[in-house]
Amino acid sequence: MTVKMTMSLPDDVAAFVKAKGNSSAYIARLLRREMLSEELEKSARLRAEAGILTAAAEPAETEDATLERWVGVAGR
Repeated sequence: MTVKMTMSLPDDVAAFVKAKGNSSAYIARLLRREMLSEELEKSARLRAEAGILTAAAEPAETEDATLERWVGVAGR
């Protein structure tokens, strides 16, 4: 399901987003990254409070690979 939303953006930001082509898909991807980042930060805090130490990424791992790997972890 999708929801249509209207946003007000500064001119320079709007121009940047429009240049990306499918602005809805671009914004959705950015927001999903932010949502995942918040969940990972919360998860890291909880693990740290429990004394569980983990690494954020494997050496030489791309951001997309890290996000893909942690999507499953955050959803558990």
